[in-house]
Amino acid sequence: MTATDFPRTLWIGLPAYNEESSIPSLFSRFREALKEQPMHYRVVLYNDGCTDGTVAEARKWEGILSVEIIGRPENRGLGEGVRRLVEHAVAHGGPDDALILMDCDDTHHPRQFAALIQALRDGADVAIASRYRRGSQIAGVSLFRQTLSLGATVLFKLLHPLRGVLDYTCGFRAYRLSLLRRAAERYGDGLVKERGFSCMVELLLKLGRVQARFAEIPIDLRYDLKQGPSKMDVGGNTLRLLRKMWGWRLRGMA
Repeated sequence: MTATDFPRTLWIGLPAYNEESSIPSLFSRFREALKEQPMHYRVVLYNDGCTDGTVAEARKWEGILSVEIIGRPENRGLGEGVRRLVEHAVAHGGPDDALILMDCDDTHHPRQFAALIQALRDGADVAIASRYRRGSQIAGVSLFRQTLSLGATVLFKLLHPLRGVLDYTCGFRAYRLSLLRRAAERYGDGLVKERGFSCMVELLLKLGRVQARFAEIPIDLRYDLKQGPSKMDVGGNTLRLLRKMWGWRLRGMA
C-alpha cells in the first residue's frame, strides 16, 4: 500500500472515567475531524467503571459515528484502560491500521489527527503530541505545573533516553498496529502493567525495546476546555513516576 493509503482503519481509543460532560463536545469534534479523512475509523470508548452518564452519552452517537464501547463495571485505573484498548485494536485490527490513544476529557483536539497520521506516514512507528516542540500551545495549565513537567522531563531523558522523544507522559499518541502487535508478541500480558499514568512511560520504554521509531508534533493542549476538576495529583504522581523510572533504570526495563 502507498503512504497515502495508510492507515486502512484508524482506531481511536478513549480510556474514560466519569466524562459524561465532555462527550458531546469531544464527539462533535470527532465528526468534524473524521469527515476530512478518507480511511475507515472506529471510536472505542473504554468504560473504566463510570458511575455517571458517560456510557449513555457515548451511545447517543452510535448512529452518527462508528462507536464501540468496551470495559468493566469497576474502576481499575488508566493502565487497565490503555492495556485493554491496545489489546482490542491488536485483536481486531490489521497490520496496516493505526491506533490513536487520547484523553476523553476534551483537552486533546481531534484536528491534530491529521498531523499524527502524517508522522506515521513519514516513517514513525509512534507519533506523540508533545508539549515540548516548537509551536505547541498550552491553555489552562498553571506555570507551576508546566515548570514541574519540564523539570521532570529533563530527568526522564537522563534516566531513559529515547531518540526523538521529549514528552514521555502525554497520552495523545498514534501507534502503528504492526508495532503494537510486535510488542505484544514479546511482552504478552505484561506490555502494560502499571495502573496509573506511569503506564504511558512504561509503554513508551517497552516500545523502544522493540526498536520503535518515534516522532513528535507540537500539541494543542486545552485544559481550559476541561469539564470539571482534574482527577490527577500531578505533583505526587510525578514524584512517584521518577522513583519508578529510577528503579527501572537500576533493574533494566525488560
